[in-house]
Amino acid sequence: MKKSASIGLAFVAGLSLVSVFQTAMAEPAWEDDPIVVTATRTEQSAMSVPARVSVIMRADIERSQAPDLIELLRLEAGIDIARNGGPGGQTSVFMRGANSNHVLVLIDGVRAAASGTGAFTWEILDPSVIERIEIVRGPRAARWGSDAIGGVIQIFTRRADGLSAGVRYGSEDDRRVTLAAGRQRGELPLDLTLSARRVDGFSAQNPRGFGFNPDDDGFENLSAATGGAAELGGGSLSWRGRIASGETEFDQGVTDYDNWSWRFDYVGASSGPWKWQLGAATLRDRQETQTAFGLDEVVTRRLQGDFLAERSLGDAAQWLVGVDAWRESGASKGQWDESRSNVGVFTGLEGTAAGTGFELSLRLDDDEEFGTELTGSAGLNRRLGDRWRAFASAGRGFRAPNFSQLYSPGFGGLFAGNPDLDPERSWSAEAGLDFTPVSGQRLTLSAYSNRIDDLIAFSGPDFQAVNVNEARIRGLEFTHRAIAGSWSSRFNLTLQDPQDRDAGRDLLRRASFKGNWVLGYAVNSRWNVDGELAHVGDRLDVGGVRLASYTLINLRAAYRLRDHWNLEIRVDNIADRDYEPLVGFNAPDRRLFVQLGWSR
Repeated sequence: MKKSASIGLAFVAGLSLVSVFQTAMAEPAWEDDPIVVTATRTEQSAMSVPARVSVIMRADIERSQAPDLIELLRLEAGIDIARNGGPGGQTSVFMRGANSNHVLVLIDGVRAAASGTGAFTWEILDPSVIERIEIVRGPRAARWGSDAIGGVIQIFTRRADGLSAGVRYGSEDDRRVTLAAGRQRGELPLDLTLSARRVDGFSAQNPRGFGFNPDDDGFENLSAATGGAAELGGGSLSWRGRIASGETEFDQGVTDYDNWSWRFDYVGASSGPWKWQLGAATLRDRQETQTAFGLDEVVTRRLQGDFLAERSLGDAAQWLVGVDAWRESGASKGQWDESRSNVGVFTGLEGTAAGTGFELSLRLDDDEEFGTELTGSAGLNRRLGDRWRAFASAGRGFRAPNFSQLYSPGFGGLFAGNPDLDPERSWSAEAGLDFTPVSGQRLTLSAYSNRIDDLIAFSGPDFQAVNVNEARIRGLEFTHRAIAGSWSSRFNLTLQDPQDRDAGRDLLRRASFKGNWVLGYAVNSRWNVDGELAHVGDRLDVGGVRLASYTLINLRAAYRLRDHWNLEIRVDNIADRDYEPLVGFNAPDRRLFVQLGWSR
C-alpha cells in the first residue's frame, strides 16, 4: 500500500473513533488536566502550558505491563525509538525529529545524560521504579539550558505507599522480581523500591551486522529508588536517590554499567510574597565495555545546584526567577579526560490578560568552554468556549557539544572529534488546537517547525565531527483520547519531515509517519484487557539503507484473583512480525510475559 493511502486510512480510522465514542457521552468538560512541573519549573496545569504536554502516571505504567521503559515511550506521539537488539540494547530516543541528544532527560530534576555521548542510557531504568513521566515537546532551553532542543522528558522515581511485591517470567528466560515498601503520610514519609531483572535474550545482530555472532545476548539489571521528607527549620527537606547496575551483552562484547543519582530539595517557609526553594544533586555514570579491540571505560560525574524564587503579581500573573549551575567531568580511558562548568540565570512570567494566557521566558547561560548563550521563548494559550483551546509558541534552544564530539580520537582516525566545534542552535515554532466534543473525550492537533543551525554530524574528512549548516524539521501530531463507560481509547498519529538540508536527505532513523492505538476494556477494577497497535513507517539508516515499515500488535490482560493478589499476562508482537529496528540488528519475536503480584 502506498504511503499516502496508509496515511489517509489512518486519519479516517482516527476520526471514526470520535463518532464511536461520542454516542456514549454527555456534556463537554475539561478533564484529564494533571499538574506538571517540567514545562516551566513551577507547578501548573498541563492545559495552561502553551506547548504539547503528556503525562504517564503510575497507574498507566502498571496497567501497561511494559517490560521496559522503551515500550512506554514508543506509544507517545512525536517520539521515535531506535534500539540495537533486545532488552538492554543501546537505545536512542528522538523527539520531534531532533537528535537523540537534543532531548533533555531529567530524573527527579537531575540532568541524567552522559558527558561523553550527551545521551541517556534508557535501557537501564526499569518501569517498576518509576512514579510518573512528564513529556514536554518543543524547546525548553529558556528554562533548562543546554540540550532541550527537541523537548524535555522528566522521570520521577516511584513513591511507594504500602507494601507490594511481584514476580514475572517471560520469553527468552526473562525473569524479574520487584519489592516496594513505603508510607507517604505522616511526619516522616519514606519509601524504597527494588527490582532485579535477568534475560537470556537472543542474538542482537543478524548476518548483515558488522559484528554478527549467533549467540544469545543477555541482560542483567538491578534497580533501586528511595526517598523521603522531613520538616526542618520551618521549611521542608526532601530527598530522592536511585541506582542502576548490571551488564549488557552484545555480539562480540559486553558492557558493565553503574549509574546513580541523588537530589536534595529544601522548600523554605514563606517570607512575604516570595516562595523559594534550594536544590542540590549529584550523578555518576560508569560504562566499561569489553570487545575484541580491548577494554574501554567511560565515566561521567556531575554536580548541580539551583535556586528558584516565585511570587504572585496580583491575581493574574506569576513571576519566577532562578539560577542553576552544574559542573561535569568525563573521562574515556586512554582517550580524553575533561571537565567544564555552566551557570545559568533565568526568569519567567506566566499569567492571563484579556482572557488569554501567556508565558514569557528568558535565560542567559555562561559555559566555561563556549561562552554565553541567550535563549528565550514566548507562548499564548486561549480557551475558546467550553470545547476549544488554541495555543502558539516560539523559542530558541542550544546544545553544547559533548566530550566525545570534541575530543574523541576516533577509531583508527575515523569518526574523530573536533575541538573547534560550535554549539548547535535552534529556532522553533508551534501552533496547537484542542477540541473536547463531549465529556471524557479530547482531540488535539499540533503543527511545528524546528530549524537547527550548526548541526553536528560526522561528515567531515574521514568522517570527523563537523558543524553542518542546517537541519529543518516540520511535523504534525494528531491525538484522540476517550473514555466511555468501561472502554478507553488512546490514538495518535505523527507525520514529520526531518531533513539534513546540507546533504539533501532525511535525518537517520526517524520515520516520516507513525501511529499508535491503545484500546482497553475494564470491569469494576477486577479485570481489564488492552490491545496495542503500533505502526512505524520506513526510515533511512546508515549506509543509505532504507528500512521497511512495520506494524506490531500487543495484547495484555490483568485479573485480580483475591483482595491482595493480581495476575497479569502480556503478549508482544502477537503476529510474530520479523523486522529490523536498525540495519543489521534483530528485533524480538513474539514474546509472552506472566506476572503475579501482591499488594496491601
